[in-house]
Amino acid sequence: MRGTSREGLGDRVHKAEKTSDEDMRGRQRGDLLWIAASDRIVPSVLLQAGVTVRHDVATIGDRAIVFAPLAQEGLGAQIRDLRRLLGDRAYLIVVTEEELAPRWFERALELGADDVLANAGDAEIARCLSRARRAITRARHADDEIGHVSLERDYLQACIDHLPTPIFFKNVDGIYVGCNRAFAEYLGLSLETILGASVYEVAPEEIARRYQEADEALFESGGVQVYESRVCRSVGEVRFVEFQKAVIKSRNEDVYGIAGAILDITDRKRLEAQLIEAAERDPLTNAYNRRKFFQLAQDAAEWARSEAKPVSVAVIDVDQFKLINDRLGHSEGDKVLCAVSQVIEAASGEGNIVARAGGEEFYALFPGMTLESAAAVADAMRGEVERFCRLDVLSSVAGTVSIGLAEFDPGSESLDEALQRADSALYVAKREGRNRLRIAV
Repeated sequence: MRGTSREGLGDRVHKAEKTSDEDMRGRQRGDLLWIAASDRIVPSVLLQAGVTVRHDVATIGDRAIVFAPLAQEGLGAQIRDLRRLLGDRAYLIVVTEEELAPRWFERALELGADDVLANAGDAEIARCLSRARRAITRARHADDEIGHVSLERDYLQACIDHLPTPIFFKNVDGIYVGCNRAFAEYLGLSLETILGASVYEVAPEEIARRYQEADEALFESGGVQVYESRVCRSVGEVRFVEFQKAVIKSRNEDVYGIAGAILDITDRKRLEAQLIEAAERDPLTNAYNRRKFFQLAQDAAEWARSEAKPVSVAVIDVDQFKLINDRLGHSEGDKVLCAVSQVIEAASGEGNIVARAGGEEFYALFPGMTLESAAAVADAMRGEVERFCRLDVLSSVAGTVSIGLAEFDPGSESLDEALQRADSALYVAKREGRNRLRIAV
């Protein structure tokens, strides 16, 4: 190539002056350019196509078709320099008048050239230009598509960022690929920490394992999944949440991952617990109420029947409670009931159940205890009530209880029948002077 050298090209490329306003206006998408780094005459076919001759690459815009006349000497370095300066958004065609061996063509493409013209005539140059234009057109379409997708993604991200509900997206490997600000704020983590992380990196192992198992079940079944769980925030606070998740699929049913939303139900769960507590407890003494006692007794009866274990039941009545009310007033009577309830429950032992049956009467259930063992516990309960009420509650009238105890055989009688027998034994204790335990025969 006449008068062309690597040094001359480098001087002209690297010494380019600051882009002028006129050059800036000349940056058109898809420019057809000829780098005049030598005195090589521009082929006529390119002149007819409207090629622009440039002495440097500083003003070359995106998606330009660049013809670069180069000498074989130092060809690789020149191609690398041009590609570095042009970036990846120009279509670079290396032009040389010398014959190149096949390995040079391959080498030139490896180093960054998009096409190579060696000693080519107008016809071959025209075909090369046609190839370049098709490639640029495809690149423009790809740019438009990427821009459109980017715009849609930005729009969707802005939409979900303005929603107060935490939203997240995971891929098929369980990696977070997207979320909104509410999700990041809920976990107390930055977006940079969440995106690209697995659930094991944002949650304690035990909770993370449950999340993963739920995700695997959702992938297996497809569709939608709704369940309640716990979320541990970065500050250590545990919240109750409802997960609403769905598998994300393409139009041809390929699985992309999971989309999910988190509804905080902590306040609801607390209210539910309070309502359950209120439904199960006596409002005065806070002991189990009659309904809850029968539920627990039924469960104990089923267990005793299947395991061939003994069960005993007791009916407990506060002695002379009417006299306590009359002498001390109903307010003091209520205090006595509360005190008796606390004492007999504390003295009943682990695994046994105490409930207020109504008025001044209580029930007790002793699962797995023989009649002899239950009698020892029940009598200890009676003694504790006498001691506590005499010392701490009453002065003029001592509080005591009478107890009737019966063995309950779930295989041969109902719970009501066992309680009736215990109640009969209670009346025996009352007739015999109160503050005592009697066992039903």
